[in-house]
Amino acid sequence: MIFQNLEPPTKVHPFNVSKCLRTSHLAKNPKTRILCSLKRSIQLALSLLANGAKGSTLDEFLKFLEVEDRNHLNSVASDFVNKLSGSSTEGGPALSLVSGVWVDNSLPLNPTFVTVAESVYRGKAEVVDFQNKVKAEEVLDKVNKWEDSSNRIVLANALYFKGKWAREFVKSSTKNLTNHKNQFVRTFDCFKVLMLPYKKSVDENAASLSMYIILPEEIDGLLPLTEMVCSDPLFFKKYVHDPYPKRVTMGRFWVPKFKIEHGFEAKKILQDAGLKLPFSAQAEYDDLLLNPGESLTVSKVVHKSYIKVDEEGTEAAAVTCISAVFACASVPPPPVNFVADHPFMFVARDDTSGMVLFMGHVVNPLLE
Repeated sequence: MIFQNLEPPTKVHPFNVSKCLRTSHLAKNPKTRILCSLKRSIQLALSLLANGAKGSTLDEFLKFLEVEDRNHLNSVASDFVNKLSGSSTEGGPALSLVSGVWVDNSLPLNPTFVTVAESVYRGKAEVVDFQNKVKAEEVLDKVNKWEDSSNRIVLANALYFKGKWAREFVKSSTKNLTNHKNQFVRTFDCFKVLMLPYKKSVDENAASLSMYIILPEEIDGLLPLTEMVCSDPLFFKKYVHDPYPKRVTMGRFWVPKFKIEHGFEAKKILQDAGLKLPFSAQAEYDDLLLNPGESLTVSKVVHKSYIKVDEEGTEAAAVTCISAVFACASVPPPPVNFVADHPFMFVARDDTSGMVLFMGHVVNPLLE
């Protein structure tokens, strides 16, 4: 499949942080096996860095992240971090996010910034001797093996996720085009949406998470479908949550197992999307450093993710999807096939709050 390069969005709203990363990376790497783009993870890391910015640099962060001020910024981040923490309680999905800022030891950190990083973001803010090659490589290996001793600051984020489905697949039944009956699915002219709920924690206040498999009808329809999903913050309200769900009979049903371990450098993509000043030599990070006026340039934005989906995370008999077409009560609808034998999107989402944790796409699940 060949995809055309995309122009960067002219207006960045929360979904466009994910959109600009995904569509740009997908357009430039059309044969990528798997891509996982963590909208919330990157937003959280940028929000942490914004706490060290001042003046026009801070203003650009706030505009890009669409928040009014630092209080609003940290309130949004705190809500997300707290929800994320609640998603890993007993019986529920294992979901953890780590963000950090590493700064050269010639630039001591502002204690206020360190306090915010640790208390609000539950992250790390540490000084490192980047001129010491051994020490530098130890830190850089943690964030994705960026071997560059000229670094003065590194911003990094990582997410790990593994969840069990509400009911699991029987491994002996996971064969090509295994049939599963009486499930919910929602169909449209150009795509289908399948919902796979995760087993919920025993904690009643924990997040209610589901994975959505969004399958384009056309074999080469992944890129336009990705643009559609990522550019519309009301996508799930419009196309997934129907107030009158109707059970339909499934025909052929097949979703591949896949494992994702993916990382890439996102700084250039963010610059193309409009976040320019924070990555330039003119950036002001006086609130990050103990001594204002120091020259500081962000050198890398490392983005890395891992997720595994297999039989333990999927039980076809427990799938809850929604039909878009309502037939007469006396005439049952025809069976709906859901065969993910070509590139598709997946989205992990908290169905209670509507918060999207991450999105990704699978091009070829057979390659390691």
